[in-house]
Amino acid sequence: MKHAKLILCVLLALMVIPGAVFAGGGQQGGKSAEPVQVIANSPLAGKRIGVVHITLYDEWCKGVYDDFIKVGKEYGVAEINIQNGDLNAEIQQRQVEDFITQKYDMIFIDPVSPDGIQAALDKANAAGIPVIAFDSGTSWPPLVSHIAWDHAETGRLTGRYAADYAKKNLGGKARVGILAMLDAPHTAIRSQTFKEELEAGLGKANVTYVFEQDFGQTRESAANIVTNNIAKPIDIIWGAVDNAAFGARIALQAAGATNTKIISAGAWGSEPFSTVAAKDPNYMMAVGIPTEGIVRKTMETAAKYFAGDKNIPREQNIDLAVIDQSTIANFRQYY
Repeated sequence: MKHAKLILCVLLALMVIPGAVFAGGGQQGGKSAEPVQVIANSPLAGKRIGVVHITLYDEWCKGVYDDFIKVGKEYGVAEINIQNGDLNAEIQQRQVEDFITQKYDMIFIDPVSPDGIQAALDKANAAGIPVIAFDSGTSWPPLVSHIAWDHAETGRLTGRYAADYAKKNLGGKARVGILAMLDAPHTAIRSQTFKEELEAGLGKANVTYVFEQDFGQTRESAANIVTNNIAKPIDIIWGAVDNAAFGARIALQAAGATNTKIISAGAWGSEPFSTVAAKDPNYMMAVGIPTEGIVRKTMETAAKYFAGDKNIPREQNIDLAVIDQSTIANFRQYY
């Protein structure tokens, strides 16, 4: 529990930083960067890329941030400026406009509001700045590509897993708590398809929703929701992202509720991997989305664009992974 609270404090501290700029001079944060093997004849060499990130409130989003810095160096990017959108559409609009004013060569964006961001992206298009979306997408027509994963499938994987667990351990019935995240459509679809798959697997009459609430962003808010419902029997808590899952874990551990299992619909990094490997009594399963995978695919797509490739797919998905006791050995390198 102390470890989880420490992680939360670190992540909250990161939110104070509006963004970070990597310039290709080999220095970052005042420390000498490790040698990087730069891709020969990279089409991104010398380019300036602005990244409008959705938030920095969980380990996955922070991992994306770190990997953009790392992979940007490999591609010889002259500058990669990563800004924290703080789950706020207006902030993201201003960040796009700032990148236009500063004449960046390309913009990467994880939009909070797929429709609301389009007016700002129109300005980028008018200025001749191409845009790639990663994670959350947008229907904006000039988009070069959308790099993500199948969010509906994420919900289905977790719903199927919860149904199988209930059949094996709960007599085919489940009392479920849902920590949703409805500010962004891509996380909202996860909770929708989770419920559909769970009800299809168990029968709607065998599923009781103890609570279903939007937890916002923080572990503290997720923990408060679980604490307020802890007196009710809860078999499974589902979290739209890992901050929800670990917030639930804090509350369950404080209450000594070891029988309630947690499923996370989006995780990556040493914390969830280590927690599963340690056979945590609560944190049972997560869908793993490799941060480096989404970042590399985004960079590869940018390189193809500047190389003149005219056949870039509009939608590109990376692979998902189920992380639990049966698969954790496959992820030992990450923790």
